[in-house]
Amino acid sequence: MSVNYQFNDNDVISPEVYARGGHPHDAFSWLRENDSLRKVYPDGFDPFWAVTKHEHIIEIEKQPEIFASEPRPLLMKQASTPEMKDEVIAEIFKRLEGSPKLMEVMMTAGEGGLIRSLVQMDAPDHPKYRELTQPWFKPSNIKSLEDRLSIVTGEILDQMMGDGSERELDFVTDVAVWPPLKLISELLGVPQEEEWRILKLTNELFAGDDPEMRRVGDDPLSIFDTIKDIYDYFSEITDQRRKTPTEDLASYIANGKIGGEYLPYKELISYYTIVATAGHDTTRNAISGGLHALLKFPDQMQRFKEIVHDENALKLAIEEMIRWSTPVAQFSRTAMADCHVGGTAIKKGETLGLFYASANFDEAVFEKPFDFNIERKPNRHLAFGTGPHQCLGLILARMEMRLFFKQLIPRIESMELLSEERLQASFVHGLKHMNIRFKLRA
Repeated sequence: MSVNYQFNDNDVISPEVYARGGHPHDAFSWLRENDSLRKVYPDGFDPFWAVTKHEHIIEIEKQPEIFASEPRPLLMKQASTPEMKDEVIAEIFKRLEGSPKLMEVMMTAGEGGLIRSLVQMDAPDHPKYRELTQPWFKPSNIKSLEDRLSIVTGEILDQMMGDGSERELDFVTDVAVWPPLKLISELLGVPQEEEWRILKLTNELFAGDDPEMRRVGDDPLSIFDTIKDIYDYFSEITDQRRKTPTEDLASYIANGKIGGEYLPYKELISYYTIVATAGHDTTRNAISGGLHALLKFPDQMQRFKEIVHDENALKLAIEEMIRWSTPVAQFSRTAMADCHVGGTAIKKGETLGLFYASANFDEAVFEKPFDFNIERKPNRHLAFGTGPHQCLGLILARMEMRLFFKQLIPRIESMELLSEERLQASFVHGLKHMNIRFKLRA
């Protein structure tokens, strides 16, 4: 923590703060030391309790009957002032013209919005929807994905190498984006020529506070154009998979039933959406964040080169990259009754913001947390969450990163960081651009 740091409520959640310096570790360190469960009132956000300690987040996540995901699963800016609300709703309906099924969803959405995925659900819906695709994650499917991704990763690194001479590129947009994008596209039955569409839609959905990622830079309501395209695109995939089922994950979603009925339209499209976004953006950010850390800590890069062929050592290194980058910055929960967390009284209806990046640097859990150490053990990070909402795709994310760095690290002859730029986003956060100069060997 900077010696002269003065805490400001905006620092914990403002997308502009994250764009300037990444996860606000000065604010988090100050809170852990002085007020680890503090009610904050950031500009443009409804008030919430900032939960910054590792033990408090675990305490909350393991009591879903008390701390619910609905109606506020993550901390987002208020959409509009009360005076603007009618005007905004009228504009949204205008944008959704031509999509009668989506208009129907909008009419009945209430405060829940147009997306209701596993992230937004509590029991009894959450376990039913989570179990829907569990059979797909069988060892034979994971193994076939691993074999396929290993080939794809090699092809991506060959393209990155070029003719073997020293080169410069944007590692985020030219390299890190592709392994998770190609994998998730295959899972969802998206043909290779359509991968760009998944990239565009997920960027717009998860980084809508960043003008560069937004469909129309100065139009925050363009997110509804994005959602319309998401509904249209995955409606087509559903029709295809119901007519001709395959063994991909899209078929499990399209043909999945709860209580003998297909999923309701909103929940159906939302299932595709959470797979596409959570399976792509987060892993891209972890890959680019992991390499960024290695370039900032050259001793760790050298050590990685020495141990990369040791599978157990490789797994430890990947966990440290995930802890260090913590792509999902926060989720939130709503207290369903008056309760206490760590001795602090919380009233029914109040929101608690769970800051995973703070928990992952908690001095009470991690020795020298601001040292990037690829041999850190134990490493009880919370980057995938914990409790019933723990990330469904954590096995895939770890596999993708392991395969990528297992191939990349031995091929690096030289590499240096030239410049970086971060996403203006405080939900899923990471590097937006990372220019490097490098030389790879075959």
